[in-house]
Amino acid sequence: MRNTLLKLNSSKIFQFSVIFIIILNAITVGISTYDLNPILKHSIQLLDYAITVFFVIEILIRFFSEPNKRDFFKNGWNIFDSIIVFISLIPIPNNSSYLLLRLLRVFRVLRLISVIPELKKIIEALINSIKKVFYVSLLLFIILYIYATIGSILFGDVIPYRWRDVGVSLITLFQVLTLSSWETVMLPLQEIYWWAWIYFFSFIIICAITMMNLLIAVIVDVILSQKKL
Repeated sequence: MRNTLLKLNSSKIFQFSVIFIIILNAITVGISTYDLNPILKHSIQLLDYAITVFFVIEILIRFFSEPNKRDFFKNGWNIFDSIIVFISLIPIPNNSSYLLLRLLRVFRVLRLISVIPELKKIIEALINSIKKVFYVSLLLFIILYIYATIGSILFGDVIPYRWRDVGVSLITLFQVLTLSSWETVMLPLQEIYWWAWIYFFSFIIICAITMMNLLIAVIVDVILSQKKL
């Protein structure tokens, strides 16, 4: 029996079926956000129940095909999938008090990560890079904090809604960091202080370009080193 389940679990047809059902689940989740007629809405609800049953059967096949059942729970991806499937089994009435549970069911789409090896490698590489990314992010925050403090001191009295304190200045600089309409932040100050461009250009070069590229380089380095193993 276990050998049969093991062959089924490792078969390409079964794996592609799982991927297809996850994609189908993602589509139904998206469609359910539209204003649908009652018949279509009920059909999607029935399809959602069928998908949930499929996920339960799939997890049970994977569990019972495992020679040592304890090894099943030693795999983080198995635990991840089991939690998502367990959440899907919780009955959710259609009212706002159960909104959190309804939102959690959306995360079944994340199961696509656990069934595609390439996506798993990327996520595992990101997890392995957390320590390095943390220190780069900490350095980025320190620079952000310094610039926010300077900005609050220099520009707080001129444009208080953007620079009145460190907290507001951090939000303003975060907009500049994303390079989203950052010139709308600089130009009003440029009209008052001719040297304001130095503040913004230096911040963009250090944070938005250098530090962000460093952050990307760290992640890429971890992914490449993991591929070599």
